[in-house]
Amino acid sequence: MKQFFITGSSSGIGKAIALEALEAGHKVIGISRRNNIEHENYSHLNIDLTDMDSYLKINFDRNRSAESLILINNAGWLGEVKPVSELNPEKIKRAYNLNLLAPSILCKMFIDQTQNNNHQERIIVNISSGAGSYPIASWSTYCASKAGLSLFTEVMQVDHPEVHCFAISPGIVDTEMQGEIRRLEQKDFPDKQRFVDYKNKGELTQPEKVAEKILKIIYNVKLAPSTLFSLRDVS
Repeated sequence: MKQFFITGSSSGIGKAIALEALEAGHKVIGISRRNNIEHENYSHLNIDLTDMDSYLKINFDRNRSAESLILINNAGWLGEVKPVSELNPEKIKRAYNLNLLAPSILCKMFIDQTQNNNHQERIIVNISSGAGSYPIASWSTYCASKAGLSLFTEVMQVDHPEVHCFAISPGIVDTEMQGEIRRLEQKDFPDKQRFVDYKNKGELTQPEKVAEKILKIIYNVKLAPSTLFSLRDVS
């Protein structure tokens, strides 16, 4: 039995991973502002990840009978989509808090709190994005925060080779974030039509397929091509 800790467990990829893991007989602790999962092996922490004081209380050393401890930092926010000069400073702060600061600190806490659990395999999966590897107009905070998370993960793997660390880009997934993108004003996001076309042409991947691939890596970490990779590279 494995013990999962999943941020952003109320919807999208996070919820899909949680449900798949529960179906396989594992235990899951979800971390988000709301909960819609009911299962005997599921526990929920009602936490706002933009509030550091709330998540600093999380205890990751809580299931020593599990064969593996897995932290999945899935929660994220597209941020305010506007040219840099038009961004609201508070929204810049919120984007970095949720996309980079919270997962970085949770990784530190997870490794620190479980470092004496030598008999348990430890795995960290940070959900990154292809947007962290190239510029997209009006997505400055999202691109920058995902780029930062990817490099943070690579350094973490160097610092802690005893922990399996991955930054995974899931591809274009049919989540609420994609719906948010399609609702943007064209003047704020010139490339909006491309994302509308993804939906209309049926080119979005379902969260359940993404969850299946991520769990495949978790169940056999040797299948991961590197610390930083795209799910497109996993068959």
